[in-house]
Amino acid sequence: MSEAELQARPAAADTNDANDANDTNDTNDANDTEELTTSFRQAMRRLAGGVALVSTVHDGVRHGMTVTAVTSLTMDPPALVVSVNRHASAFEALVMSGRFCVNLLTQQHADLAVAFSRKPDGDARFVNGAWRTGESGLPTLDGSVASIACRLHDLVEFGTHAILIGAVEHLEIEPQPMAPLVYLSGQFGGFWPLTA
Repeated sequence: MSEAELQARPAAADTNDANDANDTNDTNDANDTEELTTSFRQAMRRLAGGVALVSTVHDGVRHGMTVTAVTSLTMDPPALVVSVNRHASAFEALVMSGRFCVNLLTQQHADLAVAFSRKPDGDARFVNGAWRTGESGLPTLDGSVASIACRLHDLVEFGTHAILIGAVEHLEIEPQPMAPLVYLSGQFGGFWPLTA
């Protein structure tokens, strides 16, 4: 390399400058992660989902919570999955009891969905609604679209949440068609079929 080429080259970066650059990249990565999380949350809020109250009994006390992430896993054997925040007040009771009931809500249950997403926990959440002990021995909501009693088959933790895999043991289905409660963009609503 000629002397002119050497003089034209920029000086090597100081070690501190290189570290500052790495710090900036780390900050950018953190900002990218925050932006990704925010964007993902906004995207998922645009996905309409059903609403359910998951209930259980542990040490003689009823526990329950509102969930919007429930789906079937397999039909043979019948099983479903529920995504639950591990910091939710009812999470430990759901896991410790090893059994839970997924009560699929109707549009008339919007107030219950709100109540079960707030404090207090335990039996206090069951003051409203037509609750009874179902054939499964679990808290069952009369007038729900369906109540699906499950045995906790497996649990998978990921980030802030856990996926509960429930093996279906008992079903109670409302014989008449009912309008399900739907959650979209942070609001409860209903479903109307498109006309042909």
